[in-house]
Amino acid sequence: MSRDPKTHLTAIAERGYTVLPGEVPRPQVEAILASMRRLHAERGQADDADQPMLNRGHAILYNMQREDVLYPRMFTGNALVMDVLKGLLNDVWYKPIPQDQPNFIMRSIIGRSSGPGPLPLHIDSFIPSGGALCFICQAAVVLEDQTVERGCTVVVPGSHLSDRYADQAAMADAVPLEAKAGDVVIWDSRLWHGALGNSTALSRWSLIATFARWWIKQNYDMTGTLPQHIYEQLTDDEKAVFGFCSIPPRDERERADMKCGHTDLRPTVADYRRAG
Repeated sequence: MSRDPKTHLTAIAERGYTVLPGEVPRPQVEAILASMRRLHAERGQADDADQPMLNRGHAILYNMQREDVLYPRMFTGNALVMDVLKGLLNDVWYKPIPQDQPNFIMRSIIGRSSGPGPLPLHIDSFIPSGGALCFICQAAVVLEDQTVERGCTVVVPGSHLSDRYADQAAMADAVPLEAKAGDVVIWDSRLWHGALGNSTALSRWSLIATFARWWIKQNYDMTGTLPQHIYEQLTDDEKAVFGFCSIPPRDERERADMKCGHTDLRPTVADYRRAG
């Protein structure tokens, strides 16, 4: 597969997803996988009763951006991934940040490993849309080989343009998305997708980030709860991706425009909660 971002943007526009093969070097994959396994052992498996329906029965790690800057940097530190994301999600009318820099935001980062039960077809865009513009997408770093037996992702190509919620009958048309450790998969969140059940005793971990246009709500109060030591490690571009350039102002006296630039970034996370 080409490393030209336009090739991947065309694939996403036409079929709803693309694969960047071998994009993450093996040492990075192994380091992140070991780190996530340790974190999962420390946190333990969450009670299914406390989980969103689609996460029940699967191993999930939430809010990964709070743990270590290495997790978000698997995406923000990859030039090809960022070029694809900018092509998908940058707002051309966001003037305080130049168009060759990201003005989209990160909605969440999770770790996920398939459980024994299948994951129903669904969309992650909240509402369907058949328009040409993508407004939310997922990027997954594959950390262990995805196979049919291990519960790989399945997708219905082209369904992102259907302007409909996922129809479970379409599972007959779903395509298994088998991928190797180190691949990066990016898909339009309107795409009908799910996962097969994991019939093996093996895990199938991926690191999955959701990115969105700057005006969409994040999963958690990322800008209010990010640890200061993580904030201090971020570049200005990364701070924008974390949402620090698009925090709504308290009122018109603080700021009239919802959109900010890098010059408006503040020294500490706590500073964003102080008046003025």
